[in-house]
Amino acid sequence: MISPGDFVPVFERNGFIYHLDLFVWRKACRMLREWKEMGAAAVPISVNVSRIDLYHEDLLESLLGMVRENGLDPGELHLEITESAYVKDSVQLVTVIRRLRQDGFVIEMDDFGSGYSSLNTLSELPIDTLKLDLNFLRQAEHQPRRQKVMRLIIDLARELRLQVVAEGVETEAQAALLKAMGCRYAQGYLFGRPMPEERFFREYLGKQGLKGR
Repeated sequence: MISPGDFVPVFERNGFIYHLDLFVWRKACRMLREWKEMGAAAVPISVNVSRIDLYHEDLLESLLGMVRENGLDPGELHLEITESAYVKDSVQLVTVIRRLRQDGFVIEMDDFGSGYSSLNTLSELPIDTLKLDLNFLRQAEHQPRRQKVMRLIIDLARELRLQVVAEGVETEAQAALLKAMGCRYAQGYLFGRPMPEERFFREYLGKQGLKGR
């Protein structure tokens, strides 16, 4: 399996990233529609939105067109942006994200704490969810000062009415630490590894998510 970190920067440089993301967004919308047609409960899907995409003139029209074409609510498609996008043109970025939220999309800031973080980012960007970078958690696990910083960020996010998700959780000890800090949501190999669509539906939607069962 090729890591996104190996090819995404290349596609961002050559301009192909928008076309790749269009393909992924269409696939995600089709999956959501098919799951609903099979009777599964609505389960939102999070998709990446490159910092290049955020400045593309057709972004809003393309995303709205896809969800409408598949009979979806925009809130079923969660859009993940990285905080590094904020350093390019913060004014335009805030405008684009505000418009996406007004249209009903859920905005998630991915990889928070990966190197570009600032309280200014949290205060200015109109987001719904804050996703803490996995390295932030790994450092906090062994450094008391990092733990205090992480706890403060979680508390601040709650004050701002943001949902907080910790990324890269691999051990029960990490999960316990997050729970003690007041972080209610997490993702990582402790809970599940990447899997084919068919297996995900069978194991997580086919048994408990089907209506009437």
